[in-house]
Amino acid sequence: MQQARVVQKNIQFRGDIQIREIPRNESEPHMLSSLSDGQSSWDPNLTDTEAFNTPTTQSTQPKYVVIVIVVVGIVLVCAIIGTVIGVVLGQKTKTVADNSLAYNEVCTVDSNQCISSQGLSCSNGFCSCSSPYSWNTATTSCTYLTYNQSCTTSNQCDSSVGLICTSTCTCNNSKVWNISTCVCPAGTFLNSSNLCQTAYTVNQSCTIGSYQCDSTKDLVCNNSRCQCDYSTKYWNINFQACKQRLNYSDMCVSDSDCLPTLICPTVPGVCNCSRYLPDLVCNCNNTKYYDPTTLQCVNRSSFGGSCLVSANYTCLITLYCNGGTCACPTGTSWIAANTACVTSG
Repeated sequence: MQQARVVQKNIQFRGDIQIREIPRNESEPHMLSSLSDGQSSWDPNLTDTEAFNTPTTQSTQPKYVVIVIVVVGIVLVCAIIGTVIGVVLGQKTKTVADNSLAYNEVCTVDSNQCISSQGLSCSNGFCSCSSPYSWNTATTSCTYLTYNQSCTTSNQCDSSVGLICTSTCTCNNSKVWNISTCVCPAGTFLNSSNLCQTAYTVNQSCTIGSYQCDSTKDLVCNNSRCQCDYSTKYWNINFQACKQRLNYSDMCVSDSDCLPTLICPTVPGVCNCSRYLPDLVCNCNNTKYYDPTTLQCVNRSSFGGSCLVSANYTCLITLYCNGGTCACPTGTSWIAANTACVTSG
């Protein structure tokens, strides 16, 4: 077995060299050498100053990566904050003209940006109606709710037309909706207690100028009594209502049923009229005849008066129309006292 041999070298020590622990890493040169006898020795190269320097490159590299990540994160956060601030400031500096925003548009709270002529204001960031008004798309304005619209309180409904709230806006005091307002039903009138009352019938007392008489029966208040307009109508007992007055030859019950100047003959089998018609039929009395042009009875002509040729009924009874003149028949003479032609003799 061979003995390990140590080579003698002149070793010089420098006074300014500091002894440090030499870290082990894979980049260091192998300083151990294997000998044939399995013994090893260390041959330090004390003149190699690099061997004593601390390797700082790899130990500081992770720190630099962390610092870069933090710096990039801060820059991104600042950029986001700057963008948000820019948007906010841009919105605040954007000028919106007064009375320019319509219903439901975004507005600045308590500003005058909403169209005030439509009743809009900005109390919650949107142009909207103030209570108790609601938006009316038909009129494009804030108004009270109208008939049959959903409601929660009566002050939302238009009380000026008689509406109250019963989950929907409806008429009050038994009234009914009539296109644009609440009115009393047909056959009633609004009394002094603001209630709908049954209307008065024929000949009942009423206040002139009021609507107390039953209009469904065509009654009006005349001389403080509920009556028909007798110039054109009459009270029909069967129908219990005012009906249009009857014309010549219409069946009747009384004189008042017929148009003015006409009568209703009520004596069976007797014709007190110019032309024979059945009784209970509108006709003229025996001194008049019916003129279809004027739709009324006119006086029959006396002796010597003008008449319609071939229309003897245009002359008084006993006379006839002779060439357009009323005359007595042959063998008779006119007696003025009797207003009739009397047989001569």
